Amino acid sequence: MMLRFAPIVFVALGVASAYPALAADMTARAPAYKASPLPVAYNWSGFYAGVNVGYGWGDGANDLAPHDPVFTAGVLDVALAGGLVAASLATNARGVMGGLQAGYNVQTGSLVWGVEADIAAADIKGSSTVTRTLPVFPTIMTTQDQKVDWLGTVRGRIGATVVPDLLLYATGGLAYGHVKASTSIVDPTGASGTPCLNVICSAGAVESWRVGWTVGGGGEYRFASNWSVKLEYLYYDLGSEKYTIFNPLFPFTPGPARGFDSTASFSGHIARVGLNYKFGAGAVVAKY
Repeated sequence: MMLRFAPIVFVALGVASAYPALAADMTARAPAYKASPLPVAYNWSGFYAGVNVGYGWGDGANDLAPHDPVFTAGVLDVALAGGLVAASLATNARGVMGGLQAGYNVQTGSLVWGVEADIAAADIKGSSTVTRTLPVFPTIMTTQDQKVDWLGTVRGRIGATVVPDLLLYATGGLAYGHVKASTSIVDPTGASGTPCLNVICSAGAVESWRVGWTVGGGGEYRFASNWSVKLEYLYYDLGSEKYTIFNPLFPFTPGPARGFDSTASFSGHIARVGLNYKFGAGAVVAKY
């Protein structure tokens, strides 16, 4: 009977003696548990500064009206009403611009609000010319020019983060700029070097700093630590500038301020891209 159970006893003893080694090997091979790190999000709060470049197109115009309602209104009114002189010309200003911006953001949850100021050198300019001939009157060429060579804004911004690294915002506030305008009304058929000696022919120009308003919106994307790129659209309105154009050689005019008043309006659109660097820590650990 003892011989019959001997193989079973030997197997049991072998398994028992091998168990500590197997258990130690399984313990050594088991992967160590590591806690998952807390997610990291971008925080838009803080000061930032950067550069921008863009394109502007204006929708302003230059309008003409008689300056002297007593002395010249009859002749000038006839010239305007008859179409000899263009009463209004759109200058179709177009051009590039580039400059600097700086601002400050405050983020509360997904809401981001702040203020931004910028200044840009611009070459937004345009010119329009109309040449007309009517019976009795000579051929008259009317030319209107406009230019915006500096443009800046001080705006509030408010928006929300669609995802932590993407901010969509609306913006609006004050706009300011340096503008120029000129008007020329000449008789191109006259002899070379001969001044235009009638009341219709005249010329004048103006330049000044203007203050107005702006509104728009855009999006800004954080692509690296503390660096973001933005795409922005703005509409601006700098109001209008009125100036008198005259012909000082008109022989029957007692003073030079006789002729037309030209009113140039300065408004338009901006589309631009910008690169910003945010000072201070950019990432924060999300809390749950």
